[in-house]
Amino acid sequence: MQLSRDTKRFLIGLSTFTVALVLCVRHFTEIWDWLLNAFATLSPFIVGACLAFVLSVPMKLFDNLLSKIVKDGKPVLSEGKRRPLTLVLAILLLILLISLFAIIVVPNLVDTVSSLASAVMNFVPTAQQWLADLELWLQKYPEAHEAIAPYIPDLNQVASKAIGLVQQYAGVVATTVVTQISTIFSSATDVIVSFVFAIYILLQKTSLSRQSRKILYAFLPKSFCDKALYVASLAHKTFFSYVTIQCTEALILGTLCFIGMMIFGFPYALVVSVIMTFCALIPIYGAFISAFIGAFLVLIQNPIQAVWFLIFILVLQQLETNLIYPRVVSTSINLPPMWVLLAVTVGGGLFGIVGMITAVPITSIAYTLLGDETRVRLVSRGIPDELIVPSAPKTPPKPPKSVPAKAKPAARKPRRRKGHSWF
Repeated sequence: MQLSRDTKRFLIGLSTFTVALVLCVRHFTEIWDWLLNAFATLSPFIVGACLAFVLSVPMKLFDNLLSKIVKDGKPVLSEGKRRPLTLVLAILLLILLISLFAIIVVPNLVDTVSSLASAVMNFVPTAQQWLADLELWLQKYPEAHEAIAPYIPDLNQVASKAIGLVQQYAGVVATTVVTQISTIFSSATDVIVSFVFAIYILLQKTSLSRQSRKILYAFLPKSFCDKALYVASLAHKTFFSYVTIQCTEALILGTLCFIGMMIFGFPYALVVSVIMTFCALIPIYGAFISAFIGAFLVLIQNPIQAVWFLIFILVLQQLETNLIYPRVVSTSINLPPMWVLLAVTVGGGLFGIVGMITAVPITSIAYTLLGDETRVRLVSRGIPDELIVPSAPKTPPKPPKSVPAKAKPAARKPRRRKGHSWF
């Protein structure tokens, strides 16, 4: 019995896959350890690639500004001269932001965290007095007092437990962050390698793209290469647009929050504004997280101001969403709000903060590719849109009324009015 060429290829592929699967199952521990070691070895290059992508955002901004400087109808600086200049400007901007954060923000954060425990303990007597007044007022209504009194807590115990939990988990979080940073940047050599690798990527972006295309088309089928390049272009466009949108929105929101809190005299203006800036990078949930943390900090200092702070945040969110965001951001990700909520929830549950930030652009890419493939398959099958899009049910036409021959009016030609739309 002779087998066809396709059948032989299928059997060889199936046998290879079966042998590989059996080897992976039997040596899973060794393979997993090897993958972890490989990831640890490649981590400086991965961090460098991420750093290059982050630096490409301000580089694009500076490049657009420099390209507008023209002389005799041509840009003063060519593309080859603009790229190293924009790279230097982007690095200087990054160093400036890190320096401002280390000099201004970090000391305020340390002071706020150190004074938080004492502020909570100072707030406890006031809150305890409120509960005592509430209990005295409830004594006028015995039935309500018997129902509510068992649920009035002892704030001294609550505050002690809260402070203990904050101290315990703050130490755990700090230790985890330091451990993760130490794992990524285990030495100064890794930092230098990541930084240099990012610079190489940004300076040789055009040549790297050309070389990658040549390798793909030389060793792989053309249809596969076209699809892979389309997916890569879509991924770059989506992530670039998403990072630009989120960073712009976060910066504007944090600045407006700081200015508003300084005008209205809310405490912890700088700390709350920084928290809101970073939380704005998380879609949907970031606004609620920053509002809750800010309201808690203001509540400790002045409970009445906490109410006004929540009103201020609500107005600020509406102003930013309906007025500033559509004007500043001209592009957006092609993803409905329902899928944004699902992506953020699932990504955060599986991968934490990183998953919440990256899940939206990844879902947007999958959503776009699925839509493209769906349209291609519908066209190939000859299925029209009328069979898919539900239309309103057609009502049967009414029977014409019988008109006597003598009373039947003569048909008049309708006169078309100026500006009237005919269908």
